[in-house]
Parts: sequence; structure tokens; C-alpha cells
Amino acid sequence: MPLYIKIALRYLASLRSKALSFMTVISFIGITVGVSALLITLAVMGGFQWGLKEKILETSPHIVIFKITGKFTEYEKLYIYFDDIPEIQAYQPFIFSQALASRDGNVKSVNVRGVDPEKDRKIMKVNTKLIAGNYEDLKKDGHVLIGKDVAVALDLWVGDSFKLMSPFGRKTPLGFLPKIKKVYVAGIVDFGMYEYDSTFVQMKLSEAQSLFDMKNAVTGIQLKLKDPYRADLVKKKLQEKISYPYIIRSWMDLNKSLFQALQLEKLAMFLVIALIVLVASFNVSSLLITKAREKRKDIAILKTVGADSSFILKVFLWQGMLIGITGTVVGTLLGGSVIYFADTYQLIKLNPEVYMIEYLPLKISLLDVSAVFVSSLVICFISSIIPAYFASKDVPAEVLRYE
Repeated sequence: MPLYIKIALRYLASLRSKALSFMTVISFIGITVGVSALLITLAVMGGFQWGLKEKILETSPHIVIFKITGKFTEYEKLYIYFDDIPEIQAYQPFIFSQALASRDGNVKSVNVRGVDPEKDRKIMKVNTKLIAGNYEDLKKDGHVLIGKDVAVALDLWVGDSFKLMSPFGRKTPLGFLPKIKKVYVAGIVDFGMYEYDSTFVQMKLSEAQSLFDMKNAVTGIQLKLKDPYRADLVKKKLQEKISYPYIIRSWMDLNKSLFQALQLEKLAMFLVIALIVLVASFNVSSLLITKAREKRKDIAILKTVGADSSFILKVFLWQGMLIGITGTVVGTLLGGSVIYFADTYQLIKLNPEVYMIEYLPLKISLLDVSAVFVSSLVICFISSIIPAYFASKDVPAEVLRYE
């Protein structure tokens, strides 16, 4: 171990001045708390974003193709382009439209999704979300799946019937008459997201086409990818083959504003919480300035016996860096422990009606940990270099003259 580090450790461990020892402890605690708070904050923001992505990917297609003008009836002609792209795992046409569901005087707005039940197993996997009923019953005429909150709102259970009212109807001498269809509950689905559970109704594609007067047209085509995070790459490949009047949107495009807002909020929180480490670094600067004043005699003696200014600078610089390194390491371990236990045991519960997820996952990447670790060390280095520089400039003759 170099001599200047040994001297730095001895100065830090010195108990001659209780005030300086207390300042050392406060500086260490400040950096530890700042680093752990910064890691936990980034984990909260990253976990919330990860949780939303996972829920969105569970309940949404990875890529959707729409037609801008006219009815989308020639969708089967586009299938030839999908087979040439290995990233595409499955695809199917779908219908998506709003409707009203009613039973015994209770009325609720719902989103009706029309699909082929067999193909949908490979894409949305709604059959894995069933908490009651039988997915195979969806293949029967007049049978639908509903979200659990739809079931609560309309007081429904498996086998019960209710009415679906389409916004598309016909004009009569008595006015506009909406199309009404009586359906039966084949199963109840729990997505874990209130936004979906409170509006979800799924039926066969052919029945949805009939209910919404779409004949053989569809709303669009949805695609399932092997890796949803390669959606932008697949989208570009499809755009080279499919152009106007078709429009291609990935799940990232459909939720772009949400993820951009979360990313900006994460950056803002990083900068705000980083101020805790910055304030703690002021304690390090104050400690080193006070130490330098207390150790002027020692500095003069060291210079007299041959130590140069760079040696003295290293002594005081390493005092600050030792506090910074120790505090950063302990803060990283403390923050990592909190993140691990809070995420593993799902300690932070959320209201799914507000946040779309039932608990707050805490996720942090190695890049985030590295950024916090390096930022903390850089701040500690900058706060140490100035007091260390001035300590190294003391002139031995002037100091010893008065000793």
C-alpha cells in the first residue's frame, strides 16, 4: 500500500478530534444514503416502466396493420409477406369496436374484440388468463369471454346471459335502432390491469363482423413476434413490402407517449436525487478543509523531510476518495438489498384501477448501477480535489515559524 494512502487512513481513523470524527461519519452516511436513495429511485422508475411493458405485451399485439381508406377486406393478400420474416411467430385478423353491455338495468361501456379463438391461443393467450369458465366454449355461437370487472359491474358469472348493443344499427321511421345481440358468458378473464378487466369482451370473429355490420371486413391484422423488443426492426421490413393505404404500428408506437413521459421522469428523478450525493460531498470538502488546517504542522514536517506538493495532494485527495468509495460501495449494497427484497416479496402494493399494475416491481439495470457508482465517485473526487490542492500549497517555513 502506498505511503500516502496509509497516512490518509491514519488521518481518517484519528480520534484526537471528536468533531472531525463526527464529520467523517456524517460525510460517510450522507454519501451512503444518497447512493442508496438514487438506486432505489431508479429501480422504482425502471420497475414501473418494466411492469407496464410486461402488462402491455401480455394484452396487446406486438404489431398491428390497419387500412387507412376503405374497408379492410383483402387482408389475406398480405399474409404472403409475413411468411418471409422469421421474427413473426403468428398473425391473425381481428375486430375491435366499442359497444354497450347491459343486464337487469345495469349498463357498461365495453371494448369488443373479435378473433379466431384457435389462432388467438398463439397470439394473445387469453386462455391462460381465465379464472372461471372454459375457453373452448368461446367457439360456441353466442358465447363470449369477459373481464373480471365487467363481471362485477353487471353481476355476471359463467353461463349467465347479457345483451351487447352495437353502435352500428339501421334507420327506421321510428328513428335509429341499434343492433342488439344476446350472449352468454363462456369465461371470465383476469389480466391484472383494470383498464382491460373493466372493458374486455371477446367473441368469435364472424359474430363480431355480424354485430358491427362489417360483413367480411376486419379492423386490422395483429402479429405476434418471437422477440417483442425487435418490433421496430420487423416494422421496417414490413414497410418495405406494404405501403399506402396500409399503416403499420408497433406496440412501442401505440404507447410511445407513455414511455417517453416515464423516461423523462426517470431522468428528472435521477438529477433531483443526485443532489443528495452532491450535498453530502460538501461535508467531505468541509472535512478536508478542517483536516488541512489541523494538520498544517504535519504537512510542513513531511515537506521538510522530502515530500513534494503532489504527495500532500494525494494524502488529502485519498481521504476524500476513501470516504467516497466506502460510502458508495455500502450505499450500493444497501440499495441493492432493498431493491431485491421489495421486488422479491412484492412489498409495495398498488391500486390497479389507478396504476394498471397490482404491485410495484423494482428493476434496475447494470448500466444504471454503473452510472450511479461512477457519478458518486466523480462528485466525491471533485469535492476532494480543491481542498487537497490548497493543502498541498502550504509553505513549510511559514508554518513552522509559528510552531
